[in-house]
Amino acid sequence: MRTILDSLKLVEIFIACDDFCKQFEQYSMQENDEPPKQRQMSDSEMMSILIFYHHSGFNFKYYYEQIILRAMRSY
Repeated sequence: MRTILDSLKLVEIFIACDDFCKQFEQYSMQENDEPPKQRQMSDSEMMSILIFYHHSGFNFKYYYEQIILRAMRSY
């Protein structure tokens, strides 16, 4: 059975991931004095894509090419 993908669910997942990553970064900065690496995608964006994939019910190739690169690209 396929799950209907809801953009509000994606936003909810992203907010939870972003909150976690911000707290983890603060903790990490206390333990290490190294600044975080700059990337094209943030850790919270990558985590959100992966978690949302598990809600999708699709295989990853289809999910990434059709859902992430096309339908959800604006997010």
